[in-house]
Amino acid sequence: MTQLVFHHNHQLLPPAKEGLLPVQLYGLSGQGRGDISFIGNPVIDKVRRLGVRIPSQVMDFLTIALAVTAADTFVRRSDSEDGWTRQFAMQLPLHEPYRWVPLKKELERVLHFLSGDMWDFEFLDGGHPPPVPYRRSDRFQLVRLRGLDSVCLFSGGLDSAIGTIDLLSRGRAPLLVSHAYKGDKTHQDQIAQALTGLYSRFKVNADPHLHTGETDITMRTRSLNFLAFAAVGACAVQAVSQQEEVDLFVPENGFISLNAPLTPRRVGTLSTRTTHPYFIESIQRIFESAQIPCRIINPYQFMTKGQMVVGCHDRQLLEGVVDSTVSCSHWKRSNQQCGICVPCIIRRAALHAGGISEDVGYAFDTVTDVLNETDRRDDLLALRIAVVQKATRKTGPWIADSGPLPAADFQNFQKVFIDGLDEVKAFLIFEGAL
Repeated sequence: MTQLVFHHNHQLLPPAKEGLLPVQLYGLSGQGRGDISFIGNPVIDKVRRLGVRIPSQVMDFLTIALAVTAADTFVRRSDSEDGWTRQFAMQLPLHEPYRWVPLKKELERVLHFLSGDMWDFEFLDGGHPPPVPYRRSDRFQLVRLRGLDSVCLFSGGLDSAIGTIDLLSRGRAPLLVSHAYKGDKTHQDQIAQALTGLYSRFKVNADPHLHTGETDITMRTRSLNFLAFAAVGACAVQAVSQQEEVDLFVPENGFISLNAPLTPRRVGTLSTRTTHPYFIESIQRIFESAQIPCRIINPYQFMTKGQMVVGCHDRQLLEGVVDSTVSCSHWKRSNQQCGICVPCIIRRAALHAGGISEDVGYAFDTVTDVLNETDRRDDLLALRIAVVQKATRKTGPWIADSGPLPAADFQNFQKVFIDGLDEVKAFLIFEGAL
């Protein structure tokens, strides 16, 4: 088990030792010690630029999410006993711990579902309070909130681009919330510059720094941090708009959201649950229990990526920004989309279904070229197997392998999964890969 001790005051952090990792939240003041890791240094300034004071419970949820991101980043799975499942003991000060102690078990259960790890929180007093907001008279550039009515996750991917275009086309006025990591930010900015309508941007970077050694790259909990940033933005929108509850849009196609294991061996390590319906439903319950006034909505839960492309409310705008969108799960390694990972193939199948051409320069422009690459072809082979098995394998148990699903919508979940496989099948046949 790895113990992680967090505090925003580095003087209150214990020395690092075997099995104990001290982490400073929201600052870099302890750099001189040399044994402290850091996360969230840019966050306080970004929150202050919203120009409103966010509620304490939202600040605490942000603190929890950053602590989870730190653990997920700083502790390598390869060092665990089974090479995957880590055990975390998290000592974390909150501004209002009494609100979160009753939710401790629920949080631990949700995070286990999300990451596959074992989590144990200890919530203490003394957490970082909501920061005092900047004022316009302070000469800081504030995020424009007046006139906004919602929040939308804005990753720079194809789904988030379509989701934003559709919202603006319907006359909604969203605050677009982004993880502003290096590389991602460039693509996000290119898409945003082409948008028309009333919207604003809230760009934040968790900015984790491990004091020594290599970090983990699986990042199964990344969506928790994304939702925490969005909750901060939503509460800022609520303060200005005076809404009782703010819509928080998570634009993700239903096939990827389910992310049912394509083959039996891909259960677990190869099946992420970042926007799985069960995870989203669980976070919504936590929001309600903690009195965080957000309503999480995925408008595309029962649509494939191709159906999103076909149904986009402004096809001309989508065609103009499609080359700026990024779907690849590996693109940061070479600053190029590979074209043959699962997200890339689903993207290409969707654009094929929607009749939209792109010019992004994939590492493998022709899908079949990867068949001779024994260390790169696993995703394509898994999709081919899934497409073939679709005719004989029972869909219900198949999609249930990725996690619990509400019975009332079970048929809709089955349909979007089958439709997604059909979309991939048509593309693979077109490419000569099936």
